[in-house]
Amino acid sequence: MPRLRSASPALALVFVGLASASPALARDPEPRLFGIPKAEDGAPEGTWFLELHPEYRTRLIHIDPLEVNGTAATNVSWGEQRFRLDASMGLRGVAAIHMQVDMLDGVIFGDNGEFGKVPEPSTGVGLATRQANRSGWRVGLLPGADPLQIDSYGPVLRDIAPLEINYLYGEVLLPFGVFRAGRQPTADVGTISLNDGRTGRNLWGTSYYHESVDRLLFGTKISELFNVLSEGPDYKVDTDLDNGVFLGIVYDFLVEDQVQTSGDDMDGLSAQLDFRWKDPSKALGSAFGPMRFTATATYRWEDRFNTSIFALPLRLEMEIENLWIRGELSYIRGNSRELSAGFGALTGAPTIDQDLALTSARAILEYTLCPVTFRLEWGFADGDSDPRTSTPLTTTSWPRDTNLGLLLFEHTLAFQSARSAAVGIENLRQVSAQSFPLTEVATEGRVTNVNALFPQVFWDVVPELRLKAGVLFAWTARAAVDPIQSLLLWDGNDIADDAINFNGGRPGHYWGTEVDLGLDWRFKKMFEVAVEAGVLFPGSAFQDENGDAVPSWMLETRFTFRP
Repeated sequence: MPRLRSASPALALVFVGLASASPALARDPEPRLFGIPKAEDGAPEGTWFLELHPEYRTRLIHIDPLEVNGTAATNVSWGEQRFRLDASMGLRGVAAIHMQVDMLDGVIFGDNGEFGKVPEPSTGVGLATRQANRSGWRVGLLPGADPLQIDSYGPVLRDIAPLEINYLYGEVLLPFGVFRAGRQPTADVGTISLNDGRTGRNLWGTSYYHESVDRLLFGTKISELFNVLSEGPDYKVDTDLDNGVFLGIVYDFLVEDQVQTSGDDMDGLSAQLDFRWKDPSKALGSAFGPMRFTATATYRWEDRFNTSIFALPLRLEMEIENLWIRGELSYIRGNSRELSAGFGALTGAPTIDQDLALTSARAILEYTLCPVTFRLEWGFADGDSDPRTSTPLTTTSWPRDTNLGLLLFEHTLAFQSARSAAVGIENLRQVSAQSFPLTEVATEGRVTNVNALFPQVFWDVVPELRLKAGVLFAWTARAAVDPIQSLLLWDGNDIADDAINFNGGRPGHYWGTEVDLGLDWRFKKMFEVAVEAGVLFPGSAFQDENGDAVPSWMLETRFTFRP
């Protein structure tokens, strides 16, 4: 089975979290990365270029039930869409401006809503509908329900802006590296630390969310600097992006609330070293293929909430004959008062500096016997069974578009946690809180509090057709606890006897078992049909106070047009 190798034509594609990284299993279409085209025959350096890469995607989804212990969301079905345009313009081999725009992102099919309310349909009579509107859906307060009760929240319609600019930044190739400035993707990768949300990052499910940051960035192939210093001015610089040592440095402007003061600003500074060994076979033996190790150090700080956080994501990739190995570790430590300010307003607890100790990891083994690939994935993200701010915060999440299976995290847990977050936000709104950290309780599909094994098999029947299957066994890293409902029930003594899960039951240690099946068919590299199905057998972490949780199943069909 072929390996997917994607790389920007820039001299040094090494930035903090921005080094190109692709899954070992080839997936077509591959993620498109922004880059300045090289000078080529017939198009010399300095000539103008314009590149447009459109993508239109529709999704048809059915889940029954979305809520595994109630009746607020059973037999849920919807169709949604998104048009995405990646565009670059500039001088070939010199500089460019890159941007990404989404249109109708998450807009569901049909002319939806209630006349006289937002979102409003184009007509008050369904039979007279001639024009669809821009409605989406989210978890919100059901009509006439008590805003302080968790079962009062379910799927409701919302109005969606027709256009959103995700990225817009400038890039220039310098004699000694590359420089970027503007609103950029946090990473050109899909890992447990960062994910840019581009199509093709996931082998299961799809990407739908972008992560951006306002940033200044510089990257260079630092190994060539040492070679120039040691060899002299006659040394010919090696521009190979798959071999050498690369350095990236970025400065992030994360928050700038009031421009007249810097006390409420949050800033970030990061540095990355990326070691790439293109052909280790000469030193290690003919069985060894390309190897890569990436280490990033990130520091974020802020005065308003006394925030000081250090992160160290690490990544290792290597090939040994037909075996591909990948290991990832994300280590985050620090402290902040921002979380306790929000939770303190909810419970009356004092605002204090809270320690953060977040850890996540992933290991992947892939063995290829063409046309079949066997994949074993272990995923870990720490949890927190004690939501009080007097104890360290340990709940850790992967990025939204780094998927693990189809249904459990992407839909089931996302729905349950969103309802809890909505109750907490309503409580904070009523007391005029300064901080709203409870929004982070809603997982929004992110993998969190898990220790899982996910064996999978992929069969490329023909180059255009792939069949796939997997079974996800998902334990919790720590007992599954709803932090908001547990704190509202807390009697001021030990939290253990007051803690409940997101469904009102006792904290459990097993999310469940999920069986996933899928089919991908591609036509002339510009059209793809994906059909995926999953069945979730929920464990104790989803059971309600009566010990009940019903199985759930989903079916998703995607059509992607990508000329």
